[in-house]
Amino acid sequence: MSFARRPGLRPTRQTSRREDRHIVRNAHVQPTSSLAALQKQVPLLGAPVSSRTIRRRLAEGNLGSWCPLRVLPLLFTHRFLRLEWCRARGN
Repeated sequence: MSFARRPGLRPTRQTSRREDRHIVRNAHVQPTSSLAALQKQVPLLGAPVSSRTIRRRLAEGNLGSWCPLRVLPLLFTHRFLRLEWCRARGN
């Protein structure tokens, strides 16, 4: 006797809705965090999940191709002050 899943049924989700929100929120709050860092934070809530699951949850939260920022982007005032500094030194 072989086991076959009925057509139309999806596999059960490993994470709850609460954990999904936690993953997406952490990605928004910590834009420099990597997938591995996000993955380490999930077991605090429940069972460990794979990096593929983390990617799926981020895609569901409209963070499709997750690539962490190496540095935080400069604000307008920072750019202006940096440009001023360079002009004062003749660069």
